[in-house]
Amino acid sequence: MRRAYRSLGNQFGGRQRKTGSMPAYYPDRLKRMLRLNRQFGLVRDGDRILELGTGWLHWEALTLRLFYDVHSVLYDVWDNRQLGGLKNYVRQLGAVLGNGYELTPGELERAKTLIERIDGVQSFDQLYQLLSFEYVVEGTGSLGQFADNSFQLVVSGGVLEHVPREALPTLMKESYRVLKPGGWAVHSIDTSDHLSHYDSTVNKKRYIGFSERTWRLLCDNDVQAINRVQRGEWLGLFKGAGFEITEEEYREVDISGLTIAPRFTSMERKDLATTIVRLTMRKPAKP
Repeated sequence: MRRAYRSLGNQFGGRQRKTGSMPAYYPDRLKRMLRLNRQFGLVRDGDRILELGTGWLHWEALTLRLFYDVHSVLYDVWDNRQLGGLKNYVRQLGAVLGNGYELTPGELERAKTLIERIDGVQSFDQLYQLLSFEYVVEGTGSLGQFADNSFQLVVSGGVLEHVPREALPTLMKESYRVLKPGGWAVHSIDTSDHLSHYDSTVNKKRYIGFSERTWRLLCDNDVQAINRVQRGEWLGLFKGAGFEITEEEYREVDISGLTIAPRFTSMERKDLATTIVRLTMRKPAKP
């Protein structure tokens, strides 16, 4: 199982990203960030942002940079970058930016000009110099190297579900610490069974039927390990760290045909059925 996930995630997936079509949820993530910024004023030119778990493409920081002169720190626990896939998806994004993004002519011209320059880079070093990005790999997962109140935005997409459950309280508190007062945190968390990404016949919440022992022995893996933390638990973790939740979006799936393992039986049905949790949160401007 672990070898299969590794092959799918890093080899087959890498080839697909370099030459294949960009999945619809990638432009949707940009549309959401643009809407949130217009609505709440998350960032403006000159702000410093921290993207957690930037993975293959640095998507959140990269697409925000098309419209705002932000300085981004790209943080991950291992180097999983794929320049070919990044350039392929950015090219495809440029082809659709005129449709449904509600951009001014100036915004559209700026983004397309920068996309052309991104497409011309030959290395990540050139990309980071072009965009004022800093890439940080920290295998321990600690944010201790970052000063208090040093970022206006902490953002992630499809990352937090892969963080070990026991590390989450510390990560939430550290994310809160590094944010400026009044700063924002925007996270999209995929709480689905990730096997359903590769096999459409698998219920997106199939894993709630597995005991801890069965999950560890038969399903867990090194490449796309998920913590099985549910919606209500995420809300509790962020509130416990001090965040004020400004907006929540979520998506549900039918779980009526699933057996529920003892670990999950005390949870609300809504939480168990949730497959996507999108949270927009703020650090209070005053303690």
